[in-house]
Amino acid sequence: MSRKKAGRRAPTESDVAKVAGVSQSAVSRAFTPGASIAEDTRKKILKAAQSLSYQPNLMARSMATGRSNIIALAISSLENPFYAQVVKELSEQLRETGRHILLFTTSPDGTADPELERVLSYQVDALILTATTASLELTLQCQKAGVPIVQINRESNLSGISTVRGENQRAAEQIADFFVAAGHTRFAFVGGSESSNISQIRQQAYIGRLKSAGFEHVAVAYGNYTFEGAAAATRILLEKPDRADAIFCASDYMAFAALDVVKREFGLSVPEDIAIVGVDDVPEAGHAAYDLTTYSQPAAALAREAIKIIDSQMASPGRRAQRREVRGQLILRGSTRLPPQGVLTIEGKKIWQS
Repeated sequence: MSRKKAGRRAPTESDVAKVAGVSQSAVSRAFTPGASIAEDTRKKILKAAQSLSYQPNLMARSMATGRSNIIALAISSLENPFYAQVVKELSEQLRETGRHILLFTTSPDGTADPELERVLSYQVDALILTATTASLELTLQCQKAGVPIVQINRESNLSGISTVRGENQRAAEQIADFFVAAGHTRFAFVGGSESSNISQIRQQAYIGRLKSAGFEHVAVAYGNYTFEGAAAATRILLEKPDRADAIFCASDYMAFAALDVVKREFGLSVPEDIAIVGVDDVPEAGHAAYDLTTYSQPAAALAREAIKIIDSQMASPGRRAQRREVRGQLILRGSTRLPPQGVLTIEGKKIWQS
């Protein structure tokens, strides 16, 4: 009995088509991401496939279409909750179109990792980079193979890499304006690293805006986008004789560390003694333990734009790299005091606009 069951022929597309009362090509379209098919027809085919325990042969389909429906995602660390959120959004949005993620973890310092150059051996359709970079060699290999590369939340000088980022300059300028409007006079910045282009853009925009408002001195320390690094950077800033009364951190994750140091180690009040603002608006920023004012970088929107770029470049191979920016807003919570003007409430959230 068991031998007979083991030798039974696996159901085919033709079997599903007969049960569903449709053509075999309709069955094929039902299991092809992005293919044109009526929703009622697709549901009928999926129901028939389920009744037969039919599973499409993904390897055969990949050979026929030239697409694996696998997107490589390279990331240096999942420690930062912002990138964990980006991974979640990419995974869910790609799954909706029948695609899946192949995750690569790279060197923690976010530099180009030689191991990443093996990515093309997995027959991926595209490569997304978060908190890491691609080497020139890998970029050229991907261009030759027709594999689009999209970098999230980083700049790239390589012509073959598209980028999707938040409003780094505008965010920093808004935060500077906000601090001044709230009456602060001594300012500090906790950056990611001196080599991070995103952190440098934020730092330069923040300092430049404050200088234009008449504030020449801004204390700077680097936390390398880690919790421990940001804690050490905050200690350095707080030990200065002209201690800052407003700190801008280049990420929410580093702002969490700054809040811990300010309150638990130095016994200072937030926001009465020091105001702290981050960037990202990760879910934890809204928790009572942090209650962090932050400039949002919507992970869902970043993922959506990255996927749009991939789809457009796969549809038109050879298309030039694209640059896209996702809008955010300064969301006000308890880590800052409110300025007399510019505070709005939109969809239950307090925001500030200069």
